[in-house]
Amino acid sequence: MNSALTARLEGGSLAALRRTLPAIVFAVLPAAVVVTMFVVAVRTGPLAWDFRNELHPQTKALLSGENPYPDGLWPPLAMLVAAPFTALSSTPAGIAFALAGLACMALALWLVGVRDWRVYGVVGLWPQVVTDIRIAHLTPLLCLLAALVWRYRDRPLASGTALGVAAGLKFFLWPLGVWLLATGRLRAPVVAAAVALGSILLVAPFAPLDDYVRTLRETTNRFDQDSYSPFGLLTQLGMADTAARAITLAVGAALLALTWRRKSFALAVAAALVLSPIVWFDFYALAAIPLAIARPTLSLAWFIPLATWGLPSSGIATDAVLGVGRVLVVFALVLWVAVARHPRTREGVSA
Repeated sequence: MNSALTARLEGGSLAALRRTLPAIVFAVLPAAVVVTMFVVAVRTGPLAWDFRNELHPQTKALLSGENPYPDGLWPPLAMLVAAPFTALSSTPAGIAFALAGLACMALALWLVGVRDWRVYGVVGLWPQVVTDIRIAHLTPLLCLLAALVWRYRDRPLASGTALGVAAGLKFFLWPLGVWLLATGRLRAPVVAAAVALGSILLVAPFAPLDDYVRTLRETTNRFDQDSYSPFGLLTQLGMADTAARAITLAVGAALLALTWRRKSFALAVAAALVLSPIVWFDFYALAAIPLAIARPTLSLAWFIPLATWGLPSSGIATDAVLGVGRVLVVFALVLWVAVARHPRTREGVSA
């Protein structure tokens, strides 16, 4: 009797564990990680570092009638995004901005078809997503805009505007325009180019465009070797800048050619990450969008980015080569999964 009762109790405990384990792994644990990051960031900093120290004061200066340039780096569209948050002081604004970023990330996944709640939990554990709480590079908003480009790909005004706004915020997502062209959606890139150009021209009333471009170029030259990119890896291995840039451009060009040939959204995202002059750690959260299109339900691929926990927001570290190499390998694998799955739209165009 005792042994039978013990067996039933053990069986019941295992059944209860099986029922509660998903909630612990995909809800409780991500919530705990995010809350802990908020607490640590508020107490020790940085919390939404770029937002609080650059974008927030730059936006407040603009709204006060002051010229945010030439010292400011953020484009006018970014200040438009930040404007509602200037009603709050620095720390509350940073918290609100970080929470808005998490909401953008969740909405982006929903827009491309993710209905499996466990996927949201795993993405909440991605270090690239959690890092943006502390840095605030607008990456979740870029993920949302990329998701809008995909979701409304057959609506030129909607997809083109989304891509144009993305390019106006961070120009490096322009390869999505190549994907639109490759899939025969010719009007959307025209809309995107017009929106992006208009956003750039908004700088003109405050500073000469050539001065602004020069400032951006100087920033790129200061940080490109610390990027999580092929260029960053090669230069940290000791290769000359010219050779490293040539190889990086060749890789990017090959990815663009494959984007055109395979009409692949995932390859366009890969090309954007390779060709971006600066690639911060959190930029790789963008890989969640093509992966969600290919694998909208939980699979092993969603756990792969967890292998990048512990790395800084840039490639500045004593073991930078290993760190940058790890990120490149991990997300090459993630994007390969997204490409290899070959999801198809009703028109037969791959993701």
